[in-house]
Amino acid sequence: MDKTKKDQHSAEKSAEKIKLTQQHIVRVLAVVVLAAIAFVVLLYGYAFTSSPATVRKPQFEHFHFRTQIIVEGRSVNFAGDTFQEGYAKDNCNVDIATSPFHFHDKKDQMTHVHWKDMTGGQFLKYYGWNLTGGPGSMLGYRFDSLPRVNRVPIHGKNLPDIPKGATFYIYSGDQQSHQQRSWDHFLKQDLESFFGKESSVGEPSVSLWDRLFPKAIAHAGHDHEPVPTNEAEAQEANLQRINNLIGNVVIFVQKDKPTSAQVDDRFNDLEPLTASTCSG
Repeated sequence: MDKTKKDQHSAEKSAEKIKLTQQHIVRVLAVVVLAAIAFVVLLYGYAFTSSPATVRKPQFEHFHFRTQIIVEGRSVNFAGDTFQEGYAKDNCNVDIATSPFHFHDKKDQMTHVHWKDMTGGQFLKYYGWNLTGGPGSMLGYRFDSLPRVNRVPIHGKNLPDIPKGATFYIYSGDQQSHQQRSWDHFLKQDLESFFGKESSVGEPSVSLWDRLFPKAIAHAGHDHEPVPTNEAEAQEANLQRINNLIGNVVIFVQKDKPTSAQVDDRFNDLEPLTASTCSG
């Protein structure tokens, strides 16, 4: 074989090696790309399936309920700095709040709910009691700004430790009438269903006038609100409408069931309502 043929053969072998190397690189890159896509899909899939629908795509809401939690005789102070948050003073719009629950204005008990269909279990988890499962550091992920997916972190581990062997006893109602309720229902039902009363501002068709001066709307099966029998009751009913208050809940966390007197004392100590409609 003369030199020219040898050079040509060598060049062909080099070209073949380069081609094989290029094919190998392409295969490796394809595997890397597919692995990255699979990882992203799995990540999105996990984030989606581990997040309740109410967290994946929050809907505007704004109602209130009063909460008292008593752990072995000690009442949780929601007016304390660990629970309190700042807020935008202009809350008469329908923008989705960054978090579903708030306590503010240095008020105890007054729980502000800003996302639709949230449950009592999600409320407790937001403040540190994960009784519903899932990641303990967050409620889930938001998918309403795709392709970006945002974590919904809890406010913190603010509630006290649950005593060993304690039982949860839950009551709802008001000064005139209150009763023991199902703990499981509180954890799993949306709060409007649990209290048996609908928010007056959650519906998209509600006018600005009705948002500023909301009317109480009875839940299905409830024909009307109780008729006030005196001026004090009439004033309280009006304040409940203005504040869009859907209920009151008292939770005892202790070994023994609370006495009727202990329950009565709590419902006789509800945080007073103020004539404020758009106060967060």
